[in-house]
Amino acid sequence: MVRKSAGFVSKKPHRKSRGGCLTCKRKKVKCNEGQPACAYCSLRRLDCEYPPDPSKSPSSSIICLSEDSSPEPLVALKSQDFNFNDGTLGMSNWIFPAAHAATGQFTLEDFELLHHYKTSTWHTFAVRGDPSTHRLHQERVPQLSVSHPHLLYAILSVTASHRNSLQSSKHLEEKALIYRQKTFKAYTQELQNITNDNYETILITATFLLALTPPPHADAPDTVHLDWLYTLLKLSEGIRILASLRWSQGIEKLSVYPLICRELRTLPPPPILPEPALHTRAGPLGTTPDHPNPAPTYDLPHVLPFAGSVFLPPSLRALLESTLNPRDTVGPMDLHVNTLVPVFHVLSPIFLSLYYYHLSPDFNVRIFVFTSFLMPEFLALVKARESRALVLMAWFFAMADLVPHGWWVGTRIGYVVKALGRAVRESGDEIVVRALEGAEKVNRAARDEGGERAAETIFDGWAGVNWDEGPVRAQEWELSLLGDLDLNLDVDIDFGGLDLDIAV
Repeated sequence: MVRKSAGFVSKKPHRKSRGGCLTCKRKKVKCNEGQPACAYCSLRRLDCEYPPDPSKSPSSSIICLSEDSSPEPLVALKSQDFNFNDGTLGMSNWIFPAAHAATGQFTLEDFELLHHYKTSTWHTFAVRGDPSTHRLHQERVPQLSVSHPHLLYAILSVTASHRNSLQSSKHLEEKALIYRQKTFKAYTQELQNITNDNYETILITATFLLALTPPPHADAPDTVHLDWLYTLLKLSEGIRILASLRWSQGIEKLSVYPLICRELRTLPPPPILPEPALHTRAGPLGTTPDHPNPAPTYDLPHVLPFAGSVFLPPSLRALLESTLNPRDTVGPMDLHVNTLVPVFHVLSPIFLSLYYYHLSPDFNVRIFVFTSFLMPEFLALVKARESRALVLMAWFFAMADLVPHGWWVGTRIGYVVKALGRAVRESGDEIVVRALEGAEKVNRAARDEGGERAAETIFDGWAGVNWDEGPVRAQEWELSLLGDLDLNLDVDIDFGGLDLDIAV
């Protein structure tokens, strides 16, 4: 048998990663190219951004548009040999045949930006961890934008800002500003005539407005950071008002519902029961933090309207108790009790989800929709720098730093928590400051030790509550629900080595 020459032995070439994220490239480490964030960035809680794929970009394979060139309408290029229905463009065919949108003729730069949104920017919005939002952001949102200028301008502005964050460009910065101004103008006009046809796009645009409000610079004074916080709250109030228009009229059937869904799972009851005064207020399904989704989404027999036990860290619970039962009964009456107490109740299920399921998509969703529960009276207290209201916001921002957040936020959350802390210490009493210190501790741990450890610190020193026991108790509760089903059969189920004989 003749031995093959080494020159004819095929050798698999070494594959070098060329699609790694920008952070791994700067750090000169191997990137596993995970989406929406790679393993290296996820572990270290770093912003994970990917450069545009040149092999799929229209600018490299079809059209080269320099930053200094002036965009031309696509209809002026009909004489050239461009096939806009070519799948190599990487965009769906629904947009190319007409080359028009509600805003008029599409320019080459509009196409580039929309393509970048569909291939990259959309990932930065699908950070809840809920897969149902992925197709919505990647496909449904661009489709709707073609016939609704307010949404299209929002997409183009956000995408221009995103590209500018990846590679700084004065031209992109200016385009983002121009489209942002057009977004607010068109959005304001649409609000004057909300119809079934434009309702979903108005609601989506309202969520994009949060990303169109740039955060202050790191060295900005505290007043600027607090004003930015208040602006976000007012924009979130708009989302709440819009959602309320259809909340009890089939909003769960709309394609945009995943963006405003308030919980992904019903939570077990708290592991410890506080005194009766520390219970949330009962209300119809869909109206309380205990059952925040539209009533038709609750179809299990064990889900009934009830008042749940408040589940808060000791320092925050002490602040709630002092608000309900003030030590000083001689001084002026506290006129803000009825405004503040419901916000404590909104925070309670966030802590409960974190305890039972740790950092999970359900926790992410509850963080994202927290502001949808805040009423105008509470926002007025935040604007007036009421110390307890600021503490509640500090806790919210500290926990918001534990979830994936958009590139437009960056590291600003920590600066907001610090600004809130300094404002609280100017007027807060001992109980208020102690509650604030709990939020500051979580924020420091997130920065120094990562999100998982920061989440665990919330439960340090919490009597009767153990971080590691939460998921176990949640599983036990879920298994107990099987016993409530009225079925006439006995089933032997093996759960993790536990042989349970459950009559269901």
